[in-house]
Parts: sequence; C-alpha cells; structure tokens
Amino acid sequence: MLQCDEIFYNDVIFHGATLDEIDLQILQTLQEDGRTPFTSIAKQTGVSESTIRSRYANLVNLGVVNTVSIVDPFALGYQAPAIIGVTTKPGKTDEVGRKLCEFPEVSYQVMTLGSYDLIVEVFCKDLSHLTRFVTIDLQTIPGVRATETLSIAKIYKLSWHWSPSLNTGFGE
Repeated sequence: MLQCDEIFYNDVIFHGATLDEIDLQILQTLQEDGRTPFTSIAKQTGVSESTIRSRYANLVNLGVVNTVSIVDPFALGYQAPAIIGVTTKPGKTDEVGRKLCEFPEVSYQVMTLGSYDLIVEVFCKDLSHLTRFVTIDLQTIPGVRATETLSIAKIYKLSWHWSPSLNTGFGE
C-alpha cells in the first residue's frame, strides 16, 4: 500500500524526498515490466547499475514503490466484481473502514468526501457470494448506515500503470 504523508506536485516530493527524472524513469520502466533487470534500466537512463539498485532501494524505503505480483481475479474464478458505496453513521467512517480491511473480498477501499463515506471494490466468486458479503458481512458492521452495490458488468480498463511523469505534465 502506498502511504504518503506529504505530496507536493510542483516538485514531485514524496515523504520529503524529491524524485528526479531517473527515479521517475525507474518507476515507469518497472510498471511496464516489474521484472526488468536493473542493468537494462541503467542503460536506458545512462547511469550505473549500482545507482539504479540504490535508487530503487531508496524508493522502496520511502514507501513510494512496492513491487508485487498482480493476480487476475477473473482467471481464478472470481466472476462477481462490484463497487460498493458505503454511508456510515457520523464519526464511524474510520472504524468501519478499518473493519472492512479485514475481509479478503475487499481489494481496494478509500474514504471519500462525496455522497458516500467509503468506496469499496470487492471480488466475489458469484452473485450468491456477493449477496452474502453485502447482506451478512458488510451491512452488519456496527456504524454502517447504508450501502449501494454496483455490480461490474464489463471492465473497459484495468491498469496498474500509473506514475508521476515529467513528460505527461505532472506538476504543471
């Protein structure tokens, strides 16, 4: 999970460390293929492999990057994805959010300042599993006031490829 205490977009600062063009190129390259050897990245950037290795270690230590394998839930038979808007009782959003993190069905969750207090993405095996999750697990959490479930019928884009980029106008 990426957790940043400070983010300043003008200078691309995370946790007090300024990311330069080399750092951003490391991030972009690894997002395209997380198995790219540091030697290849070094050739692309024109610096030594040890520099890339050191920069990567620093990015990991700062919590800017975390290299993981991404599993396709559909390939494993999870055919009932959904986005759920959750409204909580006043003062209970954080408590409900922390509780929801305990459920393996939850793949992504954020607190929002809009119509819902929480937006939750879940992956369930089938409609029966989704129904049980919503009615038995989610709606019975103390502090949950209401939910709205949006079953995902078709995914047009599913991407983990995002990074602050100097060439896409980030920070302008």
